[in-house]
Amino acid sequence: MTLGRLSHDSSPPNIATLVPDGSGVEDRQWTTAFISDLHLLSARSNYSQHMRSVRRAVESADVCVWGGDLFDFCWSCEGDGPTSRRIAVDWLEAWREEFPEKRFVYLTGNHDAQPRFQQSLADWAAPHQRLSAKPNPTGESSPTGEPGLTGDQSTAAITTPRELALYEGAVYVGLDAVRVGDCLMVHGDVIEGGGSHAGLGRYRSRWHHERTGIHEPPAIRNHLYNAAVTARLHLATAGVAHRRKRVCMRLLHWIRSQPDWLGSGVQRIVFGHTHRRMGGFRIAGYEFYNAGAAVKHVPFEPIVLDLSF
Repeated sequence: MTLGRLSHDSSPPNIATLVPDGSGVEDRQWTTAFISDLHLLSARSNYSQHMRSVRRAVESADVCVWGGDLFDFCWSCEGDGPTSRRIAVDWLEAWREEFPEKRFVYLTGNHDAQPRFQQSLADWAAPHQRLSAKPNPTGESSPTGEPGLTGDQSTAAITTPRELALYEGAVYVGLDAVRVGDCLMVHGDVIEGGGSHAGLGRYRSRWHHERTGIHEPPAIRNHLYNAAVTARLHLATAGVAHRRKRVCMRLLHWIRSQPDWLGSGVQRIVFGHTHRRMGGFRIAGYEFYNAGAAVKHVPFEPIVLDLSF
């Protein structure tokens, strides 16, 4: 299966609405876990300190949304690109094998937008997807393996919610944002690059490079960044670049530039990327949630919400 828009060009973002599979459970609440910014593979990740909270979140959830930046390929200390990608997919597969009845969704973040990894994700997800006749508005193959549309059909499809059924064992990848009931989930880097999809593609391309040698991780920049983390300079940088109110308003601006169905009726917005935890910060009539990051000196806790369709 070929994943649409691997280059993250100026075509519309991959967005969808998650819906029940018609098995009669539509009226109940769906516990949904959002887990992002683990930055596995890098020296700065302290995932080992948060393994229990991640496990509790996955165990409690009907739907697990991996919210992007789970892995750090450009900073990997675990091997070259192919090795790091294999480790990443094996990590995801271990969760899927342990919980085959759960639904897993992987949102693209700037650190894992690397085209080769996106293709590895698509190959991993393919056996766990049911094909549907529902069109993909990008005109290319979608995360569900669906054929796309072109021309006027594509334009019409963009204004119609693209629905992905939450059948047991479903796995969806390559998405930029998903709607679950009154909640929108997105990595958060969509605010970068001026808020346009072309700008976002340029922003994400900064992290496309990867380690090529088997003995040493990326050298000078890696050591400098490690030193900054040790000195907690990354916290000051995040505090300046990602002030809560400003980030939330930029997210709202991005949502309002998308098809109306994505934001209509949304009351809660869950995102990652900024490494600043939020537990229901209210602004402009919305509640904003952020898990933080599994990075040294940064607060982190998965977001778990009960959502209704």
